[in-house]
Amino acid sequence: MQQQISSAVITTSVNGWMNDALTADWLKSVVGKFNFTPRLLAWDSYRCHISAATKEELKCGYNITTAVIPGGCTKYIQAPDVMWNQPFKASLHNAYDQWMAGDADKEYTAGGNLKAPTRRLLVDWVVAAWDDVDMIKKSFKVCGLSVKTDGSEDDLILCFREGQPCAAGREALDQVRQQGRENRREALQDEEDEEKLFNNELVVREDGDFEGGLTIKYCYGKLHFHLSS
Repeated sequence: MQQQISSAVITTSVNGWMNDALTADWLKSVVGKFNFTPRLLAWDSYRCHISAATKEELKCGYNITTAVIPGGCTKYIQAPDVMWNQPFKASLHNAYDQWMAGDADKEYTAGGNLKAPTRRLLVDWVVAAWDDVDMIKKSFKVCGLSVKTDGSEDDLILCFREGQPCAAGREALDQVRQQGRENRREALQDEEDEEKLFNNELVVREDGDFEGGLTIKYCYGKLHFHLSS
């Protein structure tokens, strides 16, 4: 079942767990296909994220490259675990505490016992809590997913900071970048050398003793002779 309520898409499953069908619904309803800019989807290795059905669904025009976060690493580089979850859950707890302390939106059983909050009220709390989370863009940089490739924002990556478990990763990343720059310089030099040889091609025509003339070409370090009749 799927229903749109107050800026949220509500879906359910029989056992309450995420599955292939709900993942496909999320991709269609939330992520969407109408985007001409390539996108990166970074998520953990939960089975419905890496299943054959989900991989097939992702081939259907989403223009998305997926990056699967290895098990045990979500606490370092998965944005919700690193930054969103704590303030999001705190906002939900605060909404519940305020509801308990007040008199509004409460229902009671025939015996006078307080009923649990309605599902619609829970959805409203979730939407409000999400609107309070103002660190989404920053969290992608903190997790190293959207930092500049020149290294100028590496200091924002949380797990690379001093005292963090992956502090040595920053030096390793610098080495990879340096090697990449060297490889690009070598490739560029090879292209320039090839172009220089091509542009320095020498053509000499001598009509002397040959009826049709002699053509001498120097190209790519070799002399080529052609006798034309």
